[in-house]
Amino acid sequence: MRVTSEVLPWWLGLTGLWVLTLSTPSLPEIVAAAVAAVPCAFAARAARKAVSGAWRPRARWFRWLLAVPGAAVRESAQVLVKVVRHPHAGRFATVSLPGEPDAVHEARAACAALVVGSTPGTMVVATPENAPADRELVVHRLLEGDSRVLDEVRR
Repeated sequence: MRVTSEVLPWWLGLTGLWVLTLSTPSLPEIVAAAVAAVPCAFAARAARKAVSGAWRPRARWFRWLLAVPGAAVRESAQVLVKVVRHPHAGRFATVSLPGEPDAVHEARAACAALVVGSTPGTMVVATPENAPADRELVVHRLLEGDSRVLDEVRR
């Protein structure tokens, strides 16, 4: 049961990701996505086990995805202008995450890296592992001001 409860969400997510990249989904493409996602889902589980990850994600984190499309469009234009004007733009910053049990924090950090990295204005550079009390992400920001995606991840 444990394998299924972990591999199934990976399989669904990876299949969905493939289908999202299709300009005109067809049955053969969807079948290919579903078949190709099977070994990838098992590989994702093996990778998590290899790093001794014990993730406990929360369903409410899916709302983070709602902020991505608008932020990606808005930040794409802003980043393009910023980089053209200032080729060496950007700064490192730390983002504090809520205090949670280790397994939940690890899942939050991994999911946050994926969601935050989906926008062009911010990239997760590191998640400190050396001290359990460190509940921060190190990010590289190209833009000044607030980021709706980062605000969602911090809640």
